Amino acid sequence: MEGLGRRGPIPADTRFGHRMRERRMMLGMSQTELGAAIGVTFQQIQKYERGINRVSAGTLQKLAATLSVPITYFFDAPPAESDQSRIVERQDGSLRLQEISTLLIQEGNLESLYRRVLDAAINLMSADMGSLQRFYPEQRELRLLAWRGFHPDSAAFWERVHLESASTCGAALSVGHRVMVPDVDASDFMAGTGDLDAYRQSGIRAVQSTPLVSRSGELLGMISTHWREPHQPIKREFRLFDVLARQAADLIERTQVEAALRESEQRLRWLASIVESSEDAIVSRDIPGIITTWNKGAERLFGYTSDEVVGKPVTILIPSDRHVEERTILERISHGARIENYETVRQRKDGSLVNVLLTVSPVRNAEGKIVGASTIARDITRRKRAESRERMLMAELDHRVKNALASVAMIATSSRHDSSSIDEFARSLDGRIHSMAAAHTLLNQRGRHGVALAALVRNQLAPYAAEANITIRGTELMLTPAAIQAMGMVLHELVTNAAKYGALSVPTGQVSVSWERRQNGNAGANLIFEWREFGGPRTAAEIKSGYGIRLIRELVPYELGGAADLVFAPEGASCRIEFPLRKSETAITEYESA
Repeated sequence: MEGLGRRGPIPADTRFGHRMRERRMMLGMSQTELGAAIGVTFQQIQKYERGINRVSAGTLQKLAATLSVPITYFFDAPPAESDQSRIVERQDGSLRLQEISTLLIQEGNLESLYRRVLDAAINLMSADMGSLQRFYPEQRELRLLAWRGFHPDSAAFWERVHLESASTCGAALSVGHRVMVPDVDASDFMAGTGDLDAYRQSGIRAVQSTPLVSRSGELLGMISTHWREPHQPIKREFRLFDVLARQAADLIERTQVEAALRESEQRLRWLASIVESSEDAIVSRDIPGIITTWNKGAERLFGYTSDEVVGKPVTILIPSDRHVEERTILERISHGARIENYETVRQRKDGSLVNVLLTVSPVRNAEGKIVGASTIARDITRRKRAESRERMLMAELDHRVKNALASVAMIATSSRHDSSSIDEFARSLDGRIHSMAAAHTLLNQRGRHGVALAALVRNQLAPYAAEANITIRGTELMLTPAAIQAMGMVLHELVTNAAKYGALSVPTGQVSVSWERRQNGNAGANLIFEWREFGGPRTAAEIKSGYGIRLIRELVPYELGGAADLVFAPEGASCRIEFPLRKSETAITEYESA
């Protein structure tokens, strides 16, 4: 049986191939899909459609069943000559659809694909213009992907189309199916709108818009064709167009899936980079407690490489006395709980313990089932040390403040007993408190590890120093805070007595202060401190028994564990102090000042 072709009779096998391809394209099936359905390769389907290979009876039955047509469909009598042009047009459309199908598989340039789909739509519908749009569900709007034949201003106007638009694509978006307007000038819903003006600006008289819907029923976009003259396509004209719309929907869906996949892969790479570069240890494990991932931060914190621990139980990181703690954590994770800022102790590869702050989160699979846990462990050793040091400093501050207040109370009481008037009491108390404050200031300036004795001596004598009236000489020593406080109070009393009654009370008087570090025979050393006054008035008897004198003689043994020898001779007062130095109170260099 033969039919008529463009250049003559068409052999039966060739016409069979044309009918087979036409039906397959109408159903939106690819050659691969059809081949899989009847149990042959897509190359064999190509040969059938080209008329190269004949079809067996069994394969013919499978083809008819798969394509939902009777067997006679493939061998119908040739159409009348009057219908030949329509058949040729249909065959050309089928070939164009087949070309589009091939391009959807091979083409990598999306913009080129969009243009080809749009050109095919214009050709299939014998239209003059067309547009392809993608739907954005969050904004509930259509956005142009490609267009042909529009005036640039019309294209800009339709760049984004919303539900309330008076265009056919806006109307199709609202109703969810194809909208056809044979003559825009006769359309009631377009009258007096900006959309009608945009149609007229591009010379459009007829337009149709067809929604592009995914195989799951989700709206993906819109494909529209436009005519320069009023036009009403018949139903038959939409058959191949609808196949093209199916292909266009598949294309948009594929691009969305690929974009989502690329975004997911990028996000995974980004997260992997964060995990790998994190200073914190990030470890994941499955429900049985087997380590599955291990980052560089975990290597630094625990000392194991990834190869050493992945596949091992997480308990290798947990001290034996804390295994119950781990079971409790796993129990909470299995119920979907997240554990944050949990302070505990973990064990390194070398057996040492480390203080850590844990955040543990459940890990779920695609179905939402909890399949493991991810742990972030932060080394808080420095913080723990800082907290310990803070507690020690607070305890020391508490001790010092109590001692200082006790000293002030004692000084106030003694100054009151030794004062003959309120003014004398105030002056005496003020001077002694200032002496204590000066020692505290030196401690704050020089640090809590100690103050040089020379600095303390200069500080106490500074208010009375004149040209050549004071000589200071000795080995530079760093004294502890306790020794500085005690020596500060002793020096204050010596300076005050000298200023009131001794060498510093007259212009011709002089004071010599010296000290040295001397071995004491017990693998240690003593400080020998000497104060001498010259050229002052004869010592008054009343100063020999005052509070200041008692403080010097009693404070040195009590606070420093030494002895004080205070003598008031006619030529001037002298005081020799000796007490043992601690190991931290070391000699640095010789010091001399006049």
